[in-house]
Amino acid sequence: MLFHQYVCTPYLSSERSWIGMTTTAEIPPCEPHIFNDIQTNARLFGGMPIAIFGILTNTINIVVFLDQEMRCSLVNHFLLVLSISDLLLLLCNFFMLIFPVIASMSNSVALHDSFPLILWYAYPIGLSTQTCGVYLTVLVSVHRYLGVCQPFRAKRWVSGTPVKCAIIGSIVFSILINIHTWLELSIAECLSAEFNISVRSITLTALKSEETYNIITKCILYTLVMFVIPFVTLIIVNWRIIVALKQSTRMRNRLSSQKSTQSTSMINNFRLLKNAKYSELFGKFGRLGFNPLRSPGLSKGGSVRDRSVTLMLLAIVAIFLCCNCLAFCNNIYEIVRDTRAHIENDSNSTQSMLTKDADASLLDRSQDIFDFSVELSNILISLNSSSSIFVYLVFSSKYRSIIKHCLGLEKRKKINGVAITTAMVAQRALELSFLPDEAEARRVKREGEERQYRKQRPPKLVRGVTIQDDGDGERTVDEVDNESCRMFISCSRHSTSRE
Repeated sequence: MLFHQYVCTPYLSSERSWIGMTTTAEIPPCEPHIFNDIQTNARLFGGMPIAIFGILTNTINIVVFLDQEMRCSLVNHFLLVLSISDLLLLLCNFFMLIFPVIASMSNSVALHDSFPLILWYAYPIGLSTQTCGVYLTVLVSVHRYLGVCQPFRAKRWVSGTPVKCAIIGSIVFSILINIHTWLELSIAECLSAEFNISVRSITLTALKSEETYNIITKCILYTLVMFVIPFVTLIIVNWRIIVALKQSTRMRNRLSSQKSTQSTSMINNFRLLKNAKYSELFGKFGRLGFNPLRSPGLSKGGSVRDRSVTLMLLAIVAIFLCCNCLAFCNNIYEIVRDTRAHIENDSNSTQSMLTKDADASLLDRSQDIFDFSVELSNILISLNSSSSIFVYLVFSSKYRSIIKHCLGLEKRKKINGVAITTAMVAQRALELSFLPDEAEARRVKREGEERQYRKQRPPKLVRGVTIQDDGDGERTVDEVDNESCRMFISCSRHSTSRE
């Protein structure tokens, strides 16, 4: 995909034994930083504007998803970490692909000396953030698949702790799977012919030059982890989501058509309710199968919201697959080309001079095409990391409202949890007030249960005296206690007056 060995070769030196040299006579000359026109134009005029735009948009995404209102949804946790990953990826893209071109075109010694060190850090960090972004996209799709196709399992499995564990696991996996890339490049010293001083230079290590290592990491590990597993998972999961959406759409259309055919029966039902009393009104509503307290808009609100979230995630995955397909094709082509070149070098040791010249000319043309394809794939991957803000603006009304509030175009509507609870209680009270017969029946039933409980209680002892309850509930133990207290107070007063 992005940041692979091929894009680093124009400024990698083949010498690896310069570290520790102190005299300029022993330091070999620096190899020129050669970037062809395709690489220079693609990175400066294509990659750099997209990278700068993506850094700004992902910063906005991070600010929005850190908002308290957005953190209530678990899917936004994935999108927050995905925005952070995209931001780091674009920063590494700038310092690894674009900054070396700018440094090679400048006359600054500091830029020539600093970009190899920056490149040494940006290369493994960029690969790690790219892997993290890929698997966060996979986790988002799996999360939505469980919510759409396995809703009961999602209630049990998809909670705060599993989501956090999945995010942390993807980050740790991305770091561990790319930890070997820190051993592929090294920093050396070389003598700059332009400035006549020693500067840093980036070099390939002996490990990176090993053919077996390249086959394992590039042909097997990289292709399997970065392409085969995520692509297959995303295609299967999102295909199931699309099928589920089509089924729900057909069911909704069928229900709406059934409702349209019931207009005549609804008119007849309202004619029956015309002369009904107030106390009988809601009873008739229940017998007719009509609930006046349920608003169609409220019942559809959750479904529309879930459908919008699903479409948003499908759009993110579709952009991801489209922008990474070319990188996958480039990776396969590079593996086949290197394998074919290795076989031809072993089999054809003797060739005519004319044949070699023709092969060299064909190789140069194919190399130019491959250069253009690699640079285009890098631009597409940067575009994938930069375009998520448009998807959020189209599909997320909450995202739009926060952006409008930040720009001063709209007042913030804060959600009050206490108000929601109060509204639920008020709705319950409203139901009871609309159904007076039911409320009265509940009150009578409750009083009857209390009276029955009093009848079944055993006799109680109050100061050694057995009190029999006559069942009418008028004379209780509390009344006996109060009467005894009054008698005691009167006796005390009488004795005091006699003294």
